[in-house]
Amino acid sequence: MEWVFDGIGTAIVSLIIGLFIGGTAGYKIGIKQAVKQRQTAGDNASQIQIGGINNVR
Repeated sequence: MEWVFDGIGTAIVSLIIGLFIGGTAGYKIGIKQAVKQRQTAGDNASQIQIGGINNVR
């Protein structure tokens, strides 16, 4: 039954490295997103948010 577990250590290490690299890349992409918002409303008014995402590179 040794063959069932053959290579499982390599798979776990690859998974951990992949999650780390993917998380780092995702964070860098997400942190570069610039969101601009504009709000106009008086006292006791309902508000509507209008915004857009602009890619800043």
